[in-house]
Amino acid sequence: MTYLISLIKNTSYKAVNFLFGQTRIFIVILAWFLVITGILFLSQPEKARKKILAQGFGFFKGWLLVVSIFLAMFLISLSSKTDFRALHILTLVAVILIIRSYFLLKRKIYQKLVEQFAKIPISALKVFAYIQIAVGALMLIFERRIW
Repeated sequence: MTYLISLIKNTSYKAVNFLFGQTRIFIVILAWFLVITGILFLSQPEKARKKILAQGFGFFKGWLLVVSIFLAMFLISLSSKTDFRALHILTLVAVILIIRSYFLLKRKIYQKLVEQFAKIPISALKVFAYIQIAVGALMLIFERRIW
């Protein structure tokens, strides 16, 4: 089953990359997007901070969701092997607690990330903007994806 899922995922990635990744118009649109957002980030560094924060939070939120789903499925699989009704109720309560703890931890992680990203100096955010402008400009010059 995992082989089938990975095959579909890789095939769809190759198809999308073939259709859009090598076409000149897609590369030009993406390059101009990078240049324009880089200029916006250069003029307003707080927007760059929010963008980096959103990307970092998405990473942590994804891992937290995976762990929560794993724990919930593990508890459900343990309780399904027994006929004891109290264990089913306890498992249901545990799954509800896992869902509540997911949302609580998600909020705490976001608050911690906001505190950490507030420490990033403006000069580092401007360097990020310059790099984004440079990548967009190189993509326009060479008409190729840089990454």
